[in-house]
Amino acid sequence: MNTTKRLMLGIAASALLATGFVSASQAAEAVEQATVSLPAPAQSFDPTKTVTATDRAAFSLMNGTLLAQQIDGTIVPGLAEGIEYSPDFTEATVTLKPGLKFSDGSPLTAADVAATFTRHMAVEGSVLGAMMGRIASVEATGDLTAKFTFKGPFPSFGDFASAGSYGIYPAAGLEKGEEFFLNPVTSGPYKIASTWASNKLELVANENYGGGAQPAIANLTLTVIEDANSAVGQLQSGQVDYAGDLPPSFMLQLQGAPGLTISSVPVYGFYDLRMWNQSGVFADPNMRNAVSAALDREVIVRSIWGDTNQPLAGFWPPSMAYYDASQSTSRDLDAAKAYLAETECASGCQVRLMYSDQEFAFSSQLALIVQNQLKDIGIDVQLERLDASTLIQRLRAGDYDMVPGAMASAANIPDHLLGNALLGTGSLKAEFTGYNSEAMDALIAKVNQSSGDDRAAAAAEIGTLFAEDRPYTILAPWVRGAATSLPEGTVSLVGTGIVVGGLDQ
Repeated sequence: MNTTKRLMLGIAASALLATGFVSASQAAEAVEQATVSLPAPAQSFDPTKTVTATDRAAFSLMNGTLLAQQIDGTIVPGLAEGIEYSPDFTEATVTLKPGLKFSDGSPLTAADVAATFTRHMAVEGSVLGAMMGRIASVEATGDLTAKFTFKGPFPSFGDFASAGSYGIYPAAGLEKGEEFFLNPVTSGPYKIASTWASNKLELVANENYGGGAQPAIANLTLTVIEDANSAVGQLQSGQVDYAGDLPPSFMLQLQGAPGLTISSVPVYGFYDLRMWNQSGVFADPNMRNAVSAALDREVIVRSIWGDTNQPLAGFWPPSMAYYDASQSTSRDLDAAKAYLAETECASGCQVRLMYSDQEFAFSSQLALIVQNQLKDIGIDVQLERLDASTLIQRLRAGDYDMVPGAMASAANIPDHLLGNALLGTGSLKAEFTGYNSEAMDALIAKVNQSSGDDRAAAAAEIGTLFAEDRPYTILAPWVRGAATSLPEGTVSLVGTGIVVGGLDQ
């Protein structure tokens, strides 16, 4: 029907048809074996339960999605060949490519799509709530068609669904419950050869993958190396071929190293200093604004990232359309003291800052800088160094005052970032800060359900309200640093995952 809005999945279609999975300038060379290292510990194969970068990388490699992200970030057809929206974007019909199979050779149909999303929607406390909370129901209307009904307009559903966390699983496997996610059947470019052991996950190219070209690397090992010195040492000795999420200081040291390509990839998010909004001194927005004004972002960025990053104070990162360059990033001690004078810390106080170098390799450095800078306005910061699992437990329980953090969207759309970072009713409770604003939630709904000028206007209002409430302090855009000995276009950090270039079919 001519009133139906149809998303043509051939984004950059001419390039796709001409060159296969990647553009000609990024065509990957065939590699038999490669090892990729990341510092974050793995937690689970269940995407509803984990937020670590390593697990998200695994999902982006193992899970077939309705749309797929290329190595340059472009979103192209994945398992779906088309999505048709109703005129008001409250419904979407997904049409799968014919002949799809899972890694075990069983057929992949619309019933599996419905089962996957229905299962994720039912998981209490799911970290995928930003998307699942917007879906009312999913049903298979044919072998190759699934109908999504949304709770409100969802024009960016397709882009949302390109993240590896939203990969499709077999309905029969999901019926096994938690047992299935110990060694899941997959639908993406890779399947599991050997599950996590000694901090290594062995993957092999999935010969049944129908969502794109076969990946350029036939056998891929993901390994967790928390210590950056070890990661770089193994990269230089040839034990590792791609070291991802390296600390900024190591990126600077490796510039010009023979045989290595160094990259700093901006993602759609930011680094921040989270503050617990529900109780304690940071329940007062004046206190949160005092911290923001007292921090010298120029010093923080220069000390940690050198010239490879920039200060950021507003909510929207420069990589996204709604970035506001007018937001001041300058330190303002007078403003900080004025805010502080309106709080119970007017005469000074003590707060806790917990951190873990397993989460961010520069956390110790950042914690010391924050401690020294807040001392200038009479805030005594007590540092608590924790292991990653303890920090995450404390974070989820709201048992903290301040903690370094980061938040990013898997794709260049505002919905995902807003749902995780600011939505008070979302599964992540606004970056685990406990921030809950009806006014903010209403603006998020407006962004989610609109497009064009209306969406831009609502996004600008979000930036203004964020600056008033300051649920946390944003420090800099999120950049992911990596070094590799592999040919260009073989492996890249993309959004919150990792993409391996595909062989031209």
